[in-house]
Formats: sequence, structure tokens, C-alpha cells
Amino acid sequence: MKHFCVFIVEIVVRFYYYKKLLKKLTFCSIYYCTGVESGESVFTVLRMERISKIFGGKYFFIYLVGLSLLFAGNLFGGKKKRANYLPLIEKSLSETIEYIFEENYSSADSVCQVLIDEYPGHPAGYFMKGIMYWRQGYFRNDYNKYNDITLSWLKKAEKIAKENIKQNPDDAIAFFFAGGAYGYEGSVYARRKSWLKTGRYAYKGIRSLEKSMQLDSSLYDIYYGSGLYHVLASHQPGAIKWIQKLLPIPTGNSQMGLDYLKVAIEKGTFTNLAAQSALAMAYVYYEKKYQNAIELLNPLVKKYPRNLDFLTTLINAYFYRELSLHTNEWQPIAKRIKQVRLIVKNKGLNFQRWWLHKFNFMEAYMQYMNGHYLIAEAMLSAYCEEYPDKGDSYLTGLAYLTLGKIYDLQGKRERAVESYKKVSKFERMGNEIQLARLFLSSPFSGEANAPFFTGAFVDLPDRP
Repeated sequence: MKHFCVFIVEIVVRFYYYKKLLKKLTFCSIYYCTGVESGESVFTVLRMERISKIFGGKYFFIYLVGLSLLFAGNLFGGKKKRANYLPLIEKSLSETIEYIFEENYSSADSVCQVLIDEYPGHPAGYFMKGIMYWRQGYFRNDYNKYNDITLSWLKKAEKIAKENIKQNPDDAIAFFFAGGAYGYEGSVYARRKSWLKTGRYAYKGIRSLEKSMQLDSSLYDIYYGSGLYHVLASHQPGAIKWIQKLLPIPTGNSQMGLDYLKVAIEKGTFTNLAAQSALAMAYVYYEKKYQNAIELLNPLVKKYPRNLDFLTTLINAYFYRELSLHTNEWQPIAKRIKQVRLIVKNKGLNFQRWWLHKFNFMEAYMQYMNGHYLIAEAMLSAYCEEYPDKGDSYLTGLAYLTLGKIYDLQGKRERAVESYKKVSKFERMGNEIQLARLFLSSPFSGEANAPFFTGAFVDLPDRP
């Protein structure tokens, strides 16, 4: 419909001449009506301008008729809310996201480069390149070497988005990409423990996303970034709480964040699967809704069996459920750990050391729960030797608590007491210290006769 209307307008212009002022009004109106700020009708405007220099006319009502047809074509010929997404950009974004989820980074890079070459004035290609490098380094021991290249691409996306905003202050898409770039830049600075920069970029990111939502509340991909911000900001580490006293960073609203993520899952165009993963993460680490997380993650792992992010979060969901509920379903954990180890081996990936050790801890705990105490003792002792100091691991205290239980069951009370006393020297996830004190006063006699472990589980990029 839109192309037909443009054709009609071109015929009108071909035969009638209008005054200089009218010409300016025409191009301004076409620019506004067709969403040219996003590039959708660039060729239309260039064509109109070229033809207007050749042909002429003088009737104002002809201009109005032609312009009305063009406006009608825009109104009924497509979804105006999606005007800023060119077909190639939509296709390329979808392909890039798919490749990233598949961890096929070479293909993702190729698609991003095509997008950049075709649309150098759109932030999408630069932004996705930044995301690609961020994800590529996420599980590697040498992830720091990916930080600089990640930031370089995100800053290019940020710069272009800001230029687009300067040209059109009502460009919701530009604010969306600016907010996304700021958010991921903040995550890089968080990994560097540069908390002032983390806070500053978090503030800029949420403000840009809020502005984008203000301009176009039906751009549902916004709800992913905003939702993730609110979930994380409401459970921020102490350093960020301190920064909030210095900078006007909005405090997070956890329930609002969860609701926003659900909106992105249901209605998002590009972020629905990422929002599904983020909601599962929130259920595992903050809400303690482990079964809900498992139900969200299993379909993702089935569709993307090589995605380490989905796999590791699913492993944590199963493991924390076992620690808290004792459902005695260890097979899914063993299966997924084996799956990750195979992926790492086949890729030759320089996988994060602490994740591999965390798997060792999980397997040791499985051995303990299955009654294989000698094997569990050896594995847990090795884990404690690997992480001997406070601040090395959140699991060391739990490891000593479990060793104490094993020694009590073996009748080695002195060694049990020695292990229980060490628990309080380490960081805790939950009620390890209370349980250790309980078993110091009364020997452990079996899981059926003891309180369950409960914890507020954590997941940090530099330690288990």
C-alpha cells in the first residue's frame, strides 16, 4: 500500500510545480509520516527530491492529496510501532541472537558485520557485536581479555544511538539501544569491580530504557533490560548500595522487575528467550523458586543444548533444590554436568576454573547423599584445600559442614568437631553456621534427623 501511494505522489510531483516553501513543507511532512529517521523511507525521500528538481506544478490542493495518500499508506500499510526496524535489521538481529544462543560466534560475527556494512548509521550491528564478545568471554578463565573489545563495540553503538537521538529526540529505538549499551558497559565495569562506573552506567542505562518506554510502551523488548535492572538493583552488592548514596541511581523494585521480564517473555520480539533465562536466574538466586526455574530452563536447554549459560543455571537450580528440599533427584545434575564437561572438551574451551571445581563439589555432595562417604570425604577435602581462605568460595563453609557430618557418621567425633569449628571462618550462603553449632553440641546422626540446609544462594563471575 505504501509503495503504491509513493508512486502516486511521484506522478503528482512529475506534472506540477510548487513553490520553494511548499517543497520544504512536503519533505518535512514525508520525513515525519514515513518514519524516515530510521531509514525506512530514505529512498522515497531521495526519489521525491530528485524528481522535484526536474518536474513542476502549482496547485496546493494536489500537494495535500498526494501527502494524504502517503500518510494513509503509512497508517494502513504497516505497523508504525515497528517502523524503526528495517526488514534486514530484524532478520539480522534474529539470526545473530540465534547464533549467540547456539554459541556459534563466528556466524554471529559475520551477520553483525553485514548489518554494520549495510546500515552503518544504525546502532543494532555494533550493539550485537558487543553482546557477542561479552557472551564469548563470559565462561572463560581469560574473560578479562574480552572486556576491551566488548566495550569498544558497545561504545560505538552508544555513540550512534546518541547521534540518532540528537537528530530525532523521539526515537524510541535509539533510546532502547543506548540503554542496552549502557547496561552491558556497566556489567563489564562490574566484572572489573569498578563500582563508580558500574553505578554511573547503570543509571544512564535505566534512564534511557525508561525514556524509550515512555516514547513507545509497545516496544516490549524494553521490558527485558528494565526488568533485569530492577531485579539486580534490588539485590545489589554492598558496593552498589554505597554508590547509590552518591549517585541518583534508582533503587530496584524486585516484583516490578519480575513482572517486566514476564512481559518481555510473552510479547518481546528479540528478547523473549533472554528474558526467560533472566527470570529463571532470578528464581534460582533470589526467589528460591527452584522448580519454576527448572521449568523455564529445560525447554531452553533442549533447544540450545550447547548453551553454557542455560546449562549452568539449570545445574544450579537442580542442585539448590536438592540442598533445600532433599528430593533425592541427583541424576539430572550428573547428566548436565557431564554435558557441560563434554562441550568444554570438544571446544577446547579455557573454561572458568571455579566452575569446574564447583562441579567437583556438587559431585562430592552427591556421593555423600548416596552414602559413599569415603569418596565424598576425599573430594570435599580436596575442595577445601583448593579454596582454603575466606573470600575464595561461598561453598567452603558448606564443605566443612558436610565433612563434619561424614566424620560423625564414621564415629570420628574429634575430626567432626574440628570441621564444624572451621565453618564459621568462611562466608556463608545460608544457615551453615547455625547447623555447625547445633552439631557441635549434639553429634550429627543422619539427614532424616537434622534440619535442612537453607540458603540465599549466590552466583559471582570470579568464584563459586
